Amino acid sequence: MKILDTYLLRKFLGVLFFSLFAFICIFVIVDGVEKLDIYISQKTPKLIIAQLYLYYMPYIITLTLPIALLLASLFSIGNMAKQNELIAMISSGRSLYRILAPVFIVAFLISLGALWFGETVVPRASAARAHLVDEYLEKQRQAWRKRVNNVYARDDQDRRISMRWFDTVQNTGHRVNIRKFKGLETQIHIYAARMSWEDSTWILYDGVERSFMEGVEIVNTFSRLELLDENLKPDEFAKVLKKPEEMSYGELKTFIAEVERNGGDPNHWLVDLYLKIAIPFANFIIVLFGAPLSSPKRRSGTATGFGISLAIAFFYFGIVKTAQSMGQNGLLPPLFAAWSANVLFFLGGIWVLLKAQK
Repeated sequence: MKILDTYLLRKFLGVLFFSLFAFICIFVIVDGVEKLDIYISQKTPKLIIAQLYLYYMPYIITLTLPIALLLASLFSIGNMAKQNELIAMISSGRSLYRILAPVFIVAFLISLGALWFGETVVPRASAARAHLVDEYLEKQRQAWRKRVNNVYARDDQDRRISMRWFDTVQNTGHRVNIRKFKGLETQIHIYAARMSWEDSTWILYDGVERSFMEGVEIVNTFSRLELLDENLKPDEFAKVLKKPEEMSYGELKTFIAEVERNGGDPNHWLVDLYLKIAIPFANFIIVLFGAPLSSPKRRSGTATGFGISLAIAFFYFGIVKTAQSMGQNGLLPPLFAAWSANVLFFLGGIWVLLKAQK
């Protein structure tokens, strides 16, 4: 029994490691060719370029691991079916469930490993890569690394501060609203066209201050107003610059709690939070779907199997991205948006496994 399990796993893991290596090479080559003119124009040192792609590899592995596992299950099990090895195993008294059990166990363990890998290695590597991009490719930085949209914060005076967007280079906020509450009622409301960090102090420009006391509204306009007793620093507004893949599950959860506390909409980030759990377990679910699918004997060649793998992968990630977008825009509950593809493929995998020849 152990000999057959080892034989099956050797085939499965062999295809898996080859697929991962091929995907890493493809990603690095394509990205390198695309950014070659940037590296030349910025005179980026070769060692820095090597570090950029070294830090990129954990993200590539996380992204392509489900596809690599699908390829491994389809090709290893499919070739055994094509060469009548599965029929020989079944004829010896083994059920298909018992034959595929080692593959399912390894896929589940890989899912747990991917969960740990995505929580520890990927955020650090992605953050380190983003730092190198900022330092050595600054002129080519994307706008999101300079500008934060729809910022919410709360200061030590229990004032809620929101702004349409914040420029992290100039440390300047635009279309700023500051509200101080007494119970459920607004006590002070300040609107300013601009808020700037100058000499360790926030200065408001071109705005209106409204005070509400005992049913009386007092309105004062100003061209320049210093925001007193303020401990919020520009770095507090720039926290959102981190992409979800640059944050661990705990960091992202803390960030979402802060967004909710400051009156912001957490749906966009909640979907990414739930995906941090859903995507690793996709590795197991996609093998649960792919392994029994490849167990019937077929005459189709390698190209057909590769095409089926790509079609399944595109279909899965298409559902993930569509549901993610709908969840971030409030059209689907965040938890359902993150797990919908996994649930669909899990049910499909159970159905294929039950229908497969035993």
